[in-house]
Amino acid sequence: MSQQPSTIVITVPPAVTTATTTAPMPIKYTKNENGEFVCPHCETTTKNQNTMHYHMKRHMNDMKYECKHCDKVFLQKQSLVVHMRFKHTDELTDAYQCPFDCDFTSPVKGNCVIHIIRVHFQDELKQIMFPQADTKTILCGGCNEEFKSNSAFIYHCKRCLDLKEDTEKNLALREFL
Repeated sequence: MSQQPSTIVITVPPAVTTATTTAPMPIKYTKNENGEFVCPHCETTTKNQNTMHYHMKRHMNDMKYECKHCDKVFLQKQSLVVHMRFKHTDELTDAYQCPFDCDFTSPVKGNCVIHIIRVHFQDELKQIMFPQADTKTILCGGCNEEFKSNSAFIYHCKRCLDLKEDTEKNLALREFL
């Protein structure tokens, strides 16, 4: 017997405010039988309601943060800040430098963490990374959590990689984190 999807309704500001629009538009959040939130526009699923909220705001064209230098718009202020640091500065200030022998830098620490694990911890990654062909997800062998994207899995791996041994490589990553 399959479980019926449940609907949670919350109220958010309208996507477009006009002189005649005064009441906020509701966004309906629907969960599937796995407990994931499902987008009614494109069938995307997420574990968290907050993630679905921002996903659905894209469908509503509720992009509040506009870049002064180009035509890009963003849902969140932090996304605009990252864009500005990547695309509209001649030099990266406050950039994170890879602690290993390479030239990788990023204005975002998380991108640097993903780089370090993806490039410098390939062997360790292979020991806990189990791609699932049937669901097109990645299973973490360290904790059995499942991920829909390679980047999300790799960023997660900082918690599941065995970094207990005090090798130079492990120490460098632990210090960076």
